[in-house]
Amino acid sequence: MIVVDKQVFPRDKPCGEGLMPSGRPPLRELGLEDDVVSGGAPPLTGVQLGLPEQPPVEVRFPEHGGEQAGLGIRRLDFDARLADALSHHSQIQFCPQTEARDVRIGTEGVPVVVTSAGEVRARFLAVADGLRSTLRHRLRWTVGPRPPHRYGVVGHWRMEAPVDPWVRITFDRGLELYEGPVAGNQRMVALLCYQERMPEFSGRLDSRYREIAQSLRPGLRNAELVGSVSAVGPFSYRASTVARHRIFLVGDAAGFSDPITGEGIAAALKQARAFAAALDRPQPEREYRGAHRRLTTDPCRVASLLLRLSRTPALVERGIRSQQRAPHTLVTLLGVGFGYWGFNRITPREWVRLFTGR
Repeated sequence: MIVVDKQVFPRDKPCGEGLMPSGRPPLRELGLEDDVVSGGAPPLTGVQLGLPEQPPVEVRFPEHGGEQAGLGIRRLDFDARLADALSHHSQIQFCPQTEARDVRIGTEGVPVVVTSAGEVRARFLAVADGLRSTLRHRLRWTVGPRPPHRYGVVGHWRMEAPVDPWVRITFDRGLELYEGPVAGNQRMVALLCYQERMPEFSGRLDSRYREIAQSLRPGLRNAELVGSVSAVGPFSYRASTVARHRIFLVGDAAGFSDPITGEGIAAALKQARAFAAALDRPQPEREYRGAHRRLTTDPCRVASLLLRLSRTPALVERGIRSQQRAPHTLVTLLGVGFGYWGFNRITPREWVRLFTGR
């Protein structure tokens, strides 16, 4: 197996940095869970949802198959651990600083990858080059981005305080503040913004990010902003297909709706596991397309629902009241997003309560 990546590791990238509980089994199968935990990744116990200057509601992650806690994973460290594992694997030729520039179908239907170091013929090809996948675009499989356009502005804050194991989402006009703990007494803090608020950051990305973050989360006024602030987006790309001609799209390259659910890392690990399993089947492309559809359909619907809430503060307030009266509804909804069960677990009465608060 040959793995090429244009990056030099360790390297940082904008990311939600939360591994949801459903992502821990595939991480464990790779033999990396103990490494990540021993490296300081703190546990994640659930989500707190709220509005500015109002008390949030707590939604604990549902237990399923013995899993209940997620992990706060700093990408700078996590990607370096993955790269190190690849470089020491006896059956993998890992080629960092090698860019995959193009892909075509060669003779006998074999994919050919054009890299900065030459051409590589592959029996099967997994494309995992991210949200704005160059190779997906070369294949003419890209659909989107679709409006309304959303962006992320991401930074890290060091806090001298006990680890806060909650992912917190604070809803404001046209944006949400999304934060969670990572190693080194740091919290990843992202502003997830609709396009109409992005002009506020023009020419003053760092200062405006700091102002908004400390306004919505006053506790950050006693924290230190470390490293750089970066922006990413727009989100909501899709692919016309995720597998054809022995080429498979994995992770964000296969399509991405929005980071509000924090499912990015877990989704990529689960899709990679599905890709590996599909290669042993008589029709691997068909097998992977079906597996990808099962893995992503309901989580995308959950993301759409949360985005609907985020556009309407009144709906956020109703959802908070609903959680106070029937705390299991949002817990069940999280389980749908994790792929534990389907929407049929939520009754019509619960849907009415969620959107009316009654």
